[in-house]
Amino acid sequence: MSALPPRLPPKLINRDDAKACLWSNLAVPGLGSWRAGWRVSGALQLALAGCALGLGLAWFTWFIAEWARAGRLPMLVILDNEGRLPAGWLKFLLLGLGSLVLFGLALGWAFITSLCVHAEASRHEPR
Repeated sequence: MSALPPRLPPKLINRDDAKACLWSNLAVPGLGSWRAGWRVSGALQLALAGCALGLGLAWFTWFIAEWARAGRLPMLVILDNEGRLPAGWLKFLLLGLGSLVLFGLALGWAFITSLCVHAEASRHEPR
């Protein structure tokens, strides 16, 4: 006797559901993948987008704190410093750039997954 329950057949997706998954993935990377049944891919995309959000919030907190400390926008501080970064700023600027790169990776991965879901829906559609 097997302790595992019987496996359900894979859920077939139609083109309208695939299109909805594409738009969901473009709004929140991983959400459409999860909805389409690609659970592992969707969870990893959501985690990647969540990490990007966390890094972006850390950069934004630094930006606001630096603006309050200096009394002017950080871009103007760089401009007044003859284009040179003040000491200690590089790691925070890389933090902001890293958040953009991570979100771009999550978004690209979600888009590719959406294309795969759409191709799968096209294969299963009656002709």
